[in-house]
Amino acid sequence: MNNQTTRILLTSGATLEPLDDVRYLGNRSSGKLGTLLAYAAACAGYEVTLLRGAQSIQPTAHPRLTVIPFSTARDLRAKLVEHWPSHSILIMAAAVADFTPVGGQSHGKFMRDSALTITCTQTEDIVAELASSSREDQRIIAFALEESTQLEERGRAKLLRKKVDAIVANPLETMDSNEIDAVILKKDGSSVSPEGIATKAEFAHWLILHLEEILPTT
Repeated sequence: MNNQTTRILLTSGATLEPLDDVRYLGNRSSGKLGTLLAYAAACAGYEVTLLRGAQSIQPTAHPRLTVIPFSTARDLRAKLVEHWPSHSILIMAAAVADFTPVGGQSHGKFMRDSALTITCTQTEDIVAELASSSREDQRIIAFALEESTQLEERGRAKLLRKKVDAIVANPLETMDSNEIDAVILKKDGSSVSPEGIATKAEFAHWLILHLEEILPTT
């Protein structure tokens, strides 16, 4: 894998699904790990495009790092479809909403003088869609945030269902922590992880350093 010719597409942060002109459905993802991965990859010599959620933390500037904002799951999907063909590796660290309001955003502001019912529909499985149409030379790393007691079981199920090359399986506690205790589940059935619990910055550096091991080209 040649760092100077390999282009990495990364996503970070949460999607925001508008309910009205004020409110939205979202999650607590800060986008920290995704932005740290983007910076680590740029420092390692890769050309990196980061698709960054509206409320994700700002990445450290780097001449090999291009940052493009996204808002909703639909917006993220459109930007991934646009940029994926010109990249070799996708690291899908963004926390994409599973549901979005039926009919989209309501205009104005909901009033508090009556009960409110919001009907939602599932969003598209963006990673599975991209994996199904990827070229033979492209590789995808997805993420699974799960309860620690079912981490590997659910991570491997997600790996098979989405047909990606690897899954970063990490426990729910990762979301509010500066540390991460993750395992990388690979398509060939093996797994790899750093020794012990690492800070998110350390984990980002480790993952980029081990990309060739995680994503073999043959």
